[in-house]
Amino acid sequence: MEKPIKIAVAGGGYGSKVALPVYAELAEFEPVAVWSWRPERARQLATEAGVGLGTADFDELLSVPGLEAVHVATPVVTHVRFAVAAAERGLHVICEKPLADNLEGARRIVAAVRSAGVVGLVDYELRMKQTRRRVIERAREVVGRPRMVSVSLVQSDHADPESRPHTWVHDAQLGGGRLQGYGVHDLDLLLEIFPDVEAVAAATEVGVPVRRAEDDELRRVTAEDAYALLLRFRGGGLGVVTLVATARHGRSDVIEIHGDEGTVRLDSDRRVWWGRAGQQLQSEGPLDASSAEAFKRVARNFWAAVREGAAPEPSLEEGLRVQAIFDAIRTADIERRWVQPEPVISSA
Repeated sequence: MEKPIKIAVAGGGYGSKVALPVYAELAEFEPVAVWSWRPERARQLATEAGVGLGTADFDELLSVPGLEAVHVATPVVTHVRFAVAAAERGLHVICEKPLADNLEGARRIVAAVRSAGVVGLVDYELRMKQTRRRVIERAREVVGRPRMVSVSLVQSDHADPESRPHTWVHDAQLGGGRLQGYGVHDLDLLLEIFPDVEAVAAATEVGVPVRRAEDDELRRVTAEDAYALLLRFRGGGLGVVTLVATARHGRSDVIEIHGDEGTVRLDSDRRVWWGRAGQQLQSEGPLDASSAEAFKRVARNFWAAVREGAAPEPSLEEGLRVQAIFDAIRTADIERRWVQPEPVISSA
């Protein structure tokens, strides 16, 4: 194996809880620095992770000797600033999803990465879970054209005001909400199978309107904790994507894909079922659904793209296609109408 990539992680949430430990575990990476908004938090994260620098100064992070790459895991509205700054310093970039808070910002990131000639990758790691990889593989084998597709997520981790502290995730102005947390992953899954979405409709809700912040104050929640999305595929077929994060009893994801040639289903026991018309459904599982294991696949893809010139996966172009649907969904929710996504033309 070639030498590990020296990487810095920007972000004290997912970045420190999942990405940083994975980088520390993998031989392909050498984490060297971590950034957080608060200096004391940054130093704490660096100490816990055993990396040399914890800082709240992003320029200092980018100036670490020998640094090669940055993982941007900051609030969505800051992705453009952080990712563009890293690319302009000649650093490879892995960016959390969605790429930005709008398509224009996402295109700025892609343009900066291309102009700098560095590797860029977007972290749609949920498609790398064994459960979802099998769904995609089987759907391509047996489903044919879509008739009805549904993705249903039921979670209980936001059921009470005290169940989760108020952070940027609960602030719409910072790009929070369960759509950016989970909905974009489900859109990414559907677009892997049926990429041609003609129009979308949407509705979102805030079920728990206040949460307690770290300063012990109750703060208003402005970002959704439930959503229902409706997609119309070009040429026929519908998609329904729902999530509730405030249920009293959660369960694992349930995915059903019904096409003109066959069926694929992921049940709540993490078993995948599939079959063509006229056949009995086959099944396998339960399969692995670990987020950390899924991110390891993304990280290794990033290493291969940097060191071996492999095609990045998930690519920035795939990030753009999800961003276009995501933007249309936000508009559809506000204006209460069907919205056609803006076309995304790759110019790699």
